[in-house]
Amino acid sequence: MTKRKKVLFFTDRIFWPANDGHKVVLTNYCKGLVSEYDCDVHVLSFLEAGQDEQSVLSRPDFISSVALANKPDKKTIVKNLTTALAKGVCGGPIQCTLFKSKAVAKQLRDLTVKLKPSHVFIDLPRLSPYIDAISDLPCKKVLYMEDSFSVRYQRQLNSLNTLNKTGGVAGKYTANFKGGVAKLASNSTLQKFVLGTESARMRRLEHDAPKQFDYVVLVSPVEAERLTAETGNSNIIAVPLGVDCPFYTSGPEPSPRPGVVSFLGDMRSAANADSLRYIADEVLPLIGPDVMLEVVGTASEDLIDEFKSNNQIKFLGRVEDTRAALRSTSVFLAPITYGTGIKTKILEAMAIGVPIVTNAIGNEGIGLIDCVDAFVADGATGQAAAVRRLLDDKDLAIRLASSARRKAIEIFDWQKSLANFSYLGFESSEDAKGDANVA
Repeated sequence: MTKRKKVLFFTDRIFWPANDGHKVVLTNYCKGLVSEYDCDVHVLSFLEAGQDEQSVLSRPDFISSVALANKPDKKTIVKNLTTALAKGVCGGPIQCTLFKSKAVAKQLRDLTVKLKPSHVFIDLPRLSPYIDAISDLPCKKVLYMEDSFSVRYQRQLNSLNTLNKTGGVAGKYTANFKGGVAKLASNSTLQKFVLGTESARMRRLEHDAPKQFDYVVLVSPVEAERLTAETGNSNIIAVPLGVDCPFYTSGPEPSPRPGVVSFLGDMRSAANADSLRYIADEVLPLIGPDVMLEVVGTASEDLIDEFKSNNQIKFLGRVEDTRAALRSTSVFLAPITYGTGIKTKILEAMAIGVPIVTNAIGNEGIGLIDCVDAFVADGATGQAAAVRRLLDDKDLAIRLASSARRKAIEIFDWQKSLANFSYLGFESSEDAKGDANVA
C-alpha cells in the first residue's frame, strides 16, 4: 500500500472559516490535496486579530493537525523593522518584519523534521524569509505568492481614494493598532512612503523567489505568465482561483428586486473599502436616486459611519450564505479600484447567475467578454450606464448572467483548478480528472 504524502502549510492566519478570498483559496487547496491527491495536510499558523486558540479546536476534518506560531514581541518587531529600513530595498518587504522570529523559524524546522512532508507551502511573501529555516531539508518548498503584490501596491498608491481614510494601508490589520499608532497608520505621507517602498521591495522579492523556492504559485495565469516572462524561470505555476460551482449554482434561481444593486467583500480590506468609496462617490450618483446599493460583508463602524448620511447605501454585514443575498440583487456592481489576482466575489456572482458590471482590473485573469458575459467598463460613466441598461432590460440581464454562469462552470470549477497541482509533483488518485494549466 502506498504511503500517503504529508503536506505542511505554514500560514499567516487560521484559514477557517473561509470568510475571505485568501482563506477560500487555502481551504480549497487543502481539501483538494486530501481528496484529489490523497495527502495528509498539517498546518502551522499565526493568529490574526480576532482569532484565538479556539480556532484551532474548530479545525475542519481535512486538516490532520494544527500548531500555533507565536508572533514576535514588539521589541523584536522594532528591531526587524529598523534592520529592514536600514538596508533599503534590499531589506525586503516591511510586512515581513511583523512575522520574523527565530523561535518560529526553529518551530517550523522542527515540525518539518518531525513530519517529513513531501511539500512545505509557505503562505504569502510576508512569510517567505522562513525559507532559510528549511532550505537544506529534503522536501519541496513552495511559496504561495497568491498575487503580484508589487503591482497591487503601485495601483493602490495611484488610487485617488485610498489616502487619508480610516485604516490606511493597514486595512483590516488596523484592529491591531491603538491610539497614536492607529492615527499614524492613516497619515497620508506615511502611506505614500510605505506603498512606494513596499512595491519596490516586493518586486525584488517576486523576482528572487523562483530562485529560492522549488515552486512559486499564483492564482492568476496572467500574473504567472508575466512573472515567468520577467524572470525567465519555469517553476512559476498557476493554480487558478476557483469557485465551488455545485454549491453556488444550487438552490432557487435568482429573483432580482427592482433597483437593488450589490457589492460584496470584507470591508476591512483597504481594497474593498476603497472600491466601495469609488462606487458611492463616482458611480452611484450617475445611476440615479431610485437605486439602492446593498453592501454584503463585514465592515468597521468607522466605515459604516462614513456613509451614514447616504440613504442609497445599506450595510447588510456578514451573512452566513452569500447566495441568498446575491440572488435577490438586480446587478452585481464590482469595479475594482486596485488589486491583483482573480476576484473571488466575481467568480461567485458568475456561478450564482447574477448580471455583473466590473472593470478591467476586476476582469483580470477571468476573461469575461464585454456585452456577452458581463459589462466590463472603465470609468464611472460607462459603469453607471451599464447598470442602468441591466436594470431596464431584464432579457439582457438574464442573457449575460447565463453566459457568465456557463463560463464559471466550464473554466473555474475548483476540480479543474486543482489539477494544476500535478505540476508541483503531486500524483492524483485514480478518480481525479481535469485539465491542467501552467504558465
